[in-house]
Amino acid sequence: MKNHFLPAIIFLLFCNHAFAQNQLIKQWDYRFGGSSEDHVTISKQTADGGYILGGYSDSPSDGDKTQDAWNNLEDYWIVKIDLAGNKQWDRRFGGTSLERLYALEQTSDGGYILGGFSRSEMSGDKSQNTWGGIGDGDYWIVKTDSLGNKLWDRDYGGAEDDYLTALVPTNDGGYILGGWSRSGIGGDKSEDLWGVPIDNDYWIVKIDSVGSKQWDKDFGGTNVDYLAALQQTSDGGYIFGGYSGSGISGNKTTPNQGLFDYWIVKTDSSGNIQWDMDYGGFNSDDLFSMQQTKDGGYILGGTSESDVGGDKTQANWGGSQDYWIVKIDSFGAKEWDKDFGSYNYDYDLRSVSATTDGGYLIQGSSQGTSGGDKSENNLGPSQSWILKIDSTGIKQWDKTLLTDGFDLYGFAMQTSDGCYLFANSSNGGLAGEKSQTSRGFYDYWIVKFCDTTFMGQSPLAMLSSSDTAFCEKQCINFFDVSTNNPTSWQWFFPGSDSLTSTLQNPTNICYNSYGSYDVTLITCNAFGCDTLLLTNYISCYQNPVDSIYQSNDTLFSLPGYSYQWYEVTNGIIAGATNQFFIPQQAGSYYCVVSDSIGCAGSSSTIIITATTQISNFNFPISIVPNPFNDNITITFQNQNIHKASFTIKNVLGQNVFSKIYPPSGVRGSYAASSLEIDLSFLPKGIYFLDLMMDDTGCVRKIVKD
Repeated sequence: MKNHFLPAIIFLLFCNHAFAQNQLIKQWDYRFGGSSEDHVTISKQTADGGYILGGYSDSPSDGDKTQDAWNNLEDYWIVKIDLAGNKQWDRRFGGTSLERLYALEQTSDGGYILGGFSRSEMSGDKSQNTWGGIGDGDYWIVKTDSLGNKLWDRDYGGAEDDYLTALVPTNDGGYILGGWSRSGIGGDKSEDLWGVPIDNDYWIVKIDSVGSKQWDKDFGGTNVDYLAALQQTSDGGYIFGGYSGSGISGNKTTPNQGLFDYWIVKTDSSGNIQWDMDYGGFNSDDLFSMQQTKDGGYILGGTSESDVGGDKTQANWGGSQDYWIVKIDSFGAKEWDKDFGSYNYDYDLRSVSATTDGGYLIQGSSQGTSGGDKSENNLGPSQSWILKIDSTGIKQWDKTLLTDGFDLYGFAMQTSDGCYLFANSSNGGLAGEKSQTSRGFYDYWIVKFCDTTFMGQSPLAMLSSSDTAFCEKQCINFFDVSTNNPTSWQWFFPGSDSLTSTLQNPTNICYNSYGSYDVTLITCNAFGCDTLLLTNYISCYQNPVDSIYQSNDTLFSLPGYSYQWYEVTNGIIAGATNQFFIPQQAGSYYCVVSDSIGCAGSSSTIIITATTQISNFNFPISIVPNPFNDNITITFQNQNIHKASFTIKNVLGQNVFSKIYPPSGVRGSYAASSLEIDLSFLPKGIYFLDLMMDDTGCVRKIVKD
């Protein structure tokens, strides 16, 4: 029996597609965007089993986007979704110029670290100016909490353009940042370029947990060097990768073999070079992705225009560009390389990642029809193209993500449940595998598939429910959505009135006390069992406790809620939605209050009898002016009053003024007399004048303008 910890999942769509040696089943797909351009550049699975998507957007607050772009220019935009693809929240970060997000990681505190480049001065969400002039960008880092609220941001740069492309959290709680720079010494940059200012070098910045710079390093030759990927290695050092047009020069010790080559730099924990290696053919080879492997080596991925020659052992398939994968050992020695392509243009390979079987998942873009390594025709002009290879680079299957649009980039990962998640930027409509039309020109698009070769194995326990957050004394239903055909089920519902169940889909599981509760599902078949524990999956909120009281002819409820008054015999009282209520007939009255999350509680009942508790609404008094500014005048018409008392209450039922007539020690009657009361000290608002005249009382509403 194995254990895994995942939130609930709901399978939304099922459609079958056969590819090469396997069959993938689409679980769901979603697009996220506004009415302009939204480009996804990275996707990651989060600790709660969901996903975080990042990129840049110039859309206003419409569609799936809840915040306007600053100055209608591109900003960082992140979208958090749950395991079933449902959006949980989104956040925009930017200044009044241009920002593009290229790196995103979840941090140990459950929050997120975001990195890219910014051309904005201090404005919007940006708290520091750039180091360069107008049009020059800097590295820009944003740290958020688990809900995407900004905690801090930092700008790092020199006098020219500095462009962040990668970052990762480090073992000491800080972060390593990487990209390319055209800056010389100045600002945050402590080392000069190796080439001329129009060239680029790799630029590495190490920061601590709150963004303070610890050190920086420049790596490059005398030509152009672009960093695209980095990672902290198992020995505590770092590895940096990209592509270089430099020969032996600067701190590059290996010659170029073509126009551009893959260039890898391995350093210790302080950024001191341990070795560097160049890999390429005789044309242009551009590295975009890199990951350390379980054997201590590295898998490198990018695109190649080279045929056989240099380090490249396989010819290009005939298009101008193919995917090129290189496996190296822990010291940089090449172990093998593989070329994958169609007879057309295969480009923008952005992700190579390890899978649990020791193989690798690759995703980029292709304009190709079926042929070469590609088994499917495109539906649109450019589609994401994914390959699965084994540990030695042998292709196992490939998948073209079909839309009728032009799709850019592509990021693939194996998810914690053994399935696959693919993301890209798409302008496709409702066609192919895309079940939602685009909101703007480009949107984020994310698709989840599962591999049917898992069938015939032990189950993978998964569940959903009719609700996860509700008020106490409510009942919900649970649904088994496990894979691999379980034949038995054991549920545990601590805190409910049904502690266990062996049904596949238990119903009417009731939670009568507020709190947070776990749910456990164990599914079994002939091949084994699987346990799913969802910690604090149920959030049951307390219903408010209400009480009402009577002051003369007015009933008052507790402050701070939404209100609805009822009469036991006649039911709901239309329009009686204030904290107070003045009955106009005998009856039994109660109030139901609701809090901000919708939980409701009912008060006890107060019985009102006509003879002793109903106001004499025809009692002849007048109050003028009403509304008033400073003073009111109360006139008793043709009444022989011996004593009168006045109490003024605010809408919370609190006394704000009281007076008795006649004053103590004075005797007499107030027949047909008028009394003026100075209320200039009261703030503007609604009040209630509670008037007792001898043994009869009434309440009148007064308003101060």
